[in-house]
Amino acid sequence: MNRMVHLSSAEDAVPLARPARWWRHPFLLAVVLPTLLAALYLFALASPQYQSQAQFVVRGLEAQGPRVGGMGQLFGLGGALAPGQQEAQSVREYLRSHDAVAALRARGIDLAALYARPGIDWLSRLRPDRPRAETLLDYYRAHVDVSYDPDDNITRLSVRAFAPQDARRIAAALLDLGEARVNAFNARLFDASLRAAAGDAQSAEQELAVIERQLSAFRQGNADIDPAASGAAGQKALADAEMDLGRQQALLADMRRQLSPSSPQVRAVEGRVSALQAVVAAARGRIAGQPGAVAARLGNYEELRLRQDFAAKRYEAARARLEEARARAVKERLFIVPVVEPNLPEKPDRPTPWRTTLLIFIGLAIAYGIGWMLLAGLREHQA
Repeated sequence: MNRMVHLSSAEDAVPLARPARWWRHPFLLAVVLPTLLAALYLFALASPQYQSQAQFVVRGLEAQGPRVGGMGQLFGLGGALAPGQQEAQSVREYLRSHDAVAALRARGIDLAALYARPGIDWLSRLRPDRPRAETLLDYYRAHVDVSYDPDDNITRLSVRAFAPQDARRIAAALLDLGEARVNAFNARLFDASLRAAAGDAQSAEQELAVIERQLSAFRQGNADIDPAASGAAGQKALADAEMDLGRQQALLADMRRQLSPSSPQVRAVEGRVSALQAVVAAARGRIAGQPGAVAARLGNYEELRLRQDFAAKRYEAARARLEEARARAVKERLFIVPVVEPNLPEKPDRPTPWRTTLLIFIGLAIAYGIGWMLLAGLREHQA
């Protein structure tokens, strides 16, 4: 006998519970599914990226000063920077600037074309194919890293590209650009150091040449090489003539006391006295009496000689400063020393699918757990 079971009206009102569908579980939707999508992209779609690395040092000829540790720098005891440290930091900023991007383009390296090739996956490639300068610079900085270590004074350069040859080519070009920038620093330093010293030396040389031409014209116009020497010789001749004149006058006076004025001896001495008087008068005229006398020329000549001496001393001092500036400029000259040349990578540096997938899974799981705990606490608080 079959028994039929009849449900009450109350029981008919209770709906049957539907079985839960496992693919709608929040953990699967929030953690597993994003992880699988990321793994699919990393393992199957992501384009490999190769990294080329290089290291270089900006050095000068001067010896490096003593190093000061972190505590010394903290208390303001940093001291002077080693030669090339400021320039190394400047080179670092230059290699990360739009000037470096433009310089690479001028060298035939079109970054937009290299990073926007059709074979690169959509998420990694540069978009659009011809981006604006700001977009290209941001993308360039994301793939080119230049770091400076002040302790070792080493600049480290790393370039990531989607082909090994491209990575090494860009890194080598950036090294050349850094060396060109250092050479520009040297040129500016040399020009700044020598411009003032060379200008002073040239001015002193021109002044000395002008005075020497004036002195030569003075000598030719007066037919006298050295008026000072001529004056000294004239004074000696005048002194000798005056001495002879004095002796002859004394002899004449003595003879006049002893002999008749019409005596031949007296007449002869009188003739010599008259001749010596004429010689003394002429010598005095050549020294100071007549318009072309030595005294009239000696003042202008001494002024020219004094100006010549001052100009020669100024020229010698300017030449010494110029040579000192050249030596200092050569001593402060900077140059790049490659420590590690750009390498040709053999395996991709990115992506790292296993590690990245694991990190994504762990991060999403932690976020899911925190959210679940917050939601459970909120429900308990509302209950």
